[in-house]
Amino acid sequence: MGAIADELIAGSHAATEVNALLGGLSLQAAAVWADCAKGIDPAKEFAYTSAGKYPECKVFETPELEAEMADYVRRKDSNCRRVEGDESCHKQYHYTDSAIQRSRYVLGEVGTREFDVVAAIAAATHVLAGDPAPPPFDIKSKREALFLLAHFVGDIHQPLHVGAIYLDPNGAVIDPDAGVFAPSSATQGGNEITTIRRATNRRIANLHQAWDDVPTALNASRIDAAWLKLARNVPKTKGAVFEWPKAWASESLTIARRSFVGLQFAAQQDGHWTTTLPHDYDARMEAVKKKQLVRTGARLAQILETIWP
Repeated sequence: MGAIADELIAGSHAATEVNALLGGLSLQAAAVWADCAKGIDPAKEFAYTSAGKYPECKVFETPELEAEMADYVRRKDSNCRRVEGDESCHKQYHYTDSAIQRSRYVLGEVGTREFDVVAAIAAATHVLAGDPAPPPFDIKSKREALFLLAHFVGDIHQPLHVGAIYLDPNGAVIDPDAGVFAPSSATQGGNEITTIRRATNRRIANLHQAWDDVPTALNASRIDAAWLKLARNVPKTKGAVFEWPKAWASESLTIARRSFVGLQFAAQQDGHWTTTLPHDYDARMEAVKKKQLVRTGARLAQILETIWP
C-alpha cells in the first residue's frame, strides 16, 4: 500500500509534506510503524521487546525511534474504555468487528467502538488537516498522525479487520445484534478460527492470518506500470474526507461477508473453532487481496492529496 502511494504522489505537494514529516522515510517504510509499536511492552516499563524480530521494523530500532514508539504506546495504553481482558487501547485502533449480517458499518452495533479503525483514520486525518484529535484519541503531532494513517488505511481494507463472523459453541453462525450478545461468540476477526487446507488436511494459520498474509506475487517488488494504472483509475470516495473511512468499512464488510460463503465450522474446542477451506479459497483470496491493495494504495494517496492539494 505504502509503495503504491509513494508512486502516486511523487512530485506533488503532498509528497513534499510527507517527506518533511517523515524525515525522508517513504510511506512504504512508515506504513508498518503502528504494528512495530506493538513491540513496546507496557508490562516491561514500555521497553521495546521485538528487536531483530521483524525486518521491516529495523528502521525504527534506534534509541530515538524506539523512544518515540514507547511514548505513543504509553499515552495510548489505557486511554479508552477497557474491560478486564481487553488489549492495550492502541492495539484496538487497528480493527472493528461488525457482524457480517450488517449491510454497512454503523457505530454502536456490536463490535464497533468510538476508538476503532474507522474512528482512528478519521482522527489522524483531522490532525493532518490541522484540527485537534477528537477524543478519546491523543495524537501529539502530524508526524504521529501520518504514521497512523499510513497503517490504518491498509487495515481497513483487509476484510477481516472490519467484518466478523460470530459463532455459537456448536459452530453455528449467530447474529450478535439479535437478542443478548454473548462475548464468547466473538471470533476476533477470524483469529479464533483455525484453518485446514483441504488438499493437505493440514492445520495452518488461523483465518485472520491467512487474510493478513501477502503472497510473493503481491509484494511491493511486483508493482509495475499495470498496477499503477489500476491504482490511478480508482475513483475518489464521495463526500467529506473525514467520512471516507465509514464508506471503506462498509465496502470491506461486504467483502468479508463473501469471504465466509461456503465455510462450515466445527464445534468450539479450547476457545477455537475450525474450518476446512475449499480448494479454490487461496486463489479467490489472492484476487481479493490484489484488488484491495490497489484500492488502499490509491486511497492513501487520495486522502493525502486532499489534505495537501
